[in-house]
Amino acid sequence: MSECRFISPDSQDWPILQQIANIDAQAFGTDGISIFNLSQFTRSGSVFCLLDGDSVVAETVLLRNIHDNGAVVFGFAVDSSCHGRGLGTIMMQHLVQAAVAAGIAYLELTVNPDNLAAKKLYMEKAGFYKKVELSNHPQKGEPRWLLRLDLQCKTI
Repeated sequence: MSECRFISPDSQDWPILQQIANIDAQAFGTDGISIFNLSQFTRSGSVFCLLDGDSVVAETVLLRNIHDNGAVVFGFAVDSSCHGRGLGTIMMQHLVQAAVAAGIAYLELTVNPDNLAAKKLYMEKAGFYKKVELSNHPQKGEPRWLLRLDLQCKTI
């Protein structure tokens, strides 16, 4: 594996956006983000990915809140063929740095508490904490937690 690059892709970079959509679909199935929606999100600088050469190996969408200076991490995923290589940690480090540089005060995301790998990344490595237990996912029936990471001088 070569050195990974953290980028925010262009809204018309269809090959990169398709790779991001594919990784999102691997992780979230029918709840994944379409290539068209990703293109729209790129216009506000909300889409981020980790590239290994020309291949996307991890992706996320960061949606800023309109009512305060927080943001929601949406669709954070690593390509299933790359699990266990520390790419989620690398992606989260870059995302936290980008959020701090943008003046974002905190990040929130939802997680299935049965997803032990996600909980390890978010809670143990990145420092997110459980803010509240949410109702079950409306379609999947899975439990959901809302996690939060306060970003004052945060690095991971």
